[in-house]
Amino acid sequence: MGMPEPGIDPASATTAAEFVELLRRVRLSSELSYRQIAQRARAHGVALPISTLATALNRDTMPRPEVVTAMLLACGCSRDELARWLGARRQIVLGAPSTTDEPSAGPTDPDEKEPDETASAGTTAVPETAEPRNRRRWLRARVPLWSMLAVVVALGAGVAWWATDRAPETVAPVPASPAAVRVRPMSGPGCLSEHAGSSGYLFIEPCEQAYPALSTEPAGGEAFRFRTDHPEFGPGCMGVDPVSDSDRPSDGYCTDVKHQLFTAIPAGGGHLLRNVELGQCLAVRPEAGQRAVVFAACSADDPAQVFAVDRL
Repeated sequence: MGMPEPGIDPASATTAAEFVELLRRVRLSSELSYRQIAQRARAHGVALPISTLATALNRDTMPRPEVVTAMLLACGCSRDELARWLGARRQIVLGAPSTTDEPSAGPTDPDEKEPDETASAGTTAVPETAEPRNRRRWLRARVPLWSMLAVVVALGAGVAWWATDRAPETVAPVPASPAAVRVRPMSGPGCLSEHAGSSGYLFIEPCEQAYPALSTEPAGGEAFRFRTDHPEFGPGCMGVDPVSDSDRPSDGYCTDVKHQLFTAIPAGGGHLLRNVELGQCLAVRPEAGQRAVVFAACSADDPAQVFAVDRL
């Protein structure tokens, strides 16, 4: 079954409102009710609550990609046609042409450069400045041994005080009951967040600017979900992008599926956050001057994979 109205061209949309209007035309021309679309979406293995579809089609803001996917498949869209719709959506969201169905990391503001993550992943070595030979001889000749020992002891005590005074705070376990939280990398400043105008992918932003609001929800055994409360799209869950081949973490509608389940593995004073379906962990990686959050093979030796989950 093809598209009900072949004349609907997603590439003709240049704004989110125009894109949603085309989706409305697809729905009307299919002569399917919201309930029928939800039932057909389930037959394709995609959850699409009626309320979610109704909300998406009654706004002029861009719906999430999984909503677009579920609705178009239910209305008879082929996979090739679906790729065109998702490409058109991405072009509008990111403001740049997209020739493939691979996700983009989002627009980069050249004025907002983050430090390279690898620079903060370990201890920065400070090169020792070589002293002239004659000065070292002067020290050996003029400074008594007991004085040098006293200096060494004082320095050792100062270092011990400095380390104690600045020791990282104890990281609490992931809440075992529903709780509002923030997620921050132990390897550097900032918190887990979306980008304004991006397609749901996650980055590390200043904590005071981070959104959407996060909370944990136990899901049986050691598993839990990260529930989200997006200021524009409403309630959702964090998981694997269901319409991308790149397995990037993203914020989307809750579908009660395995790719939205996580477990926490204690490591490095924090936790590795492991996705149950992928068996991979969240990691911070430098990407085009930003600090993107991706999935990577879990490793307690990778500081960029260690996160704190703070109860708010």
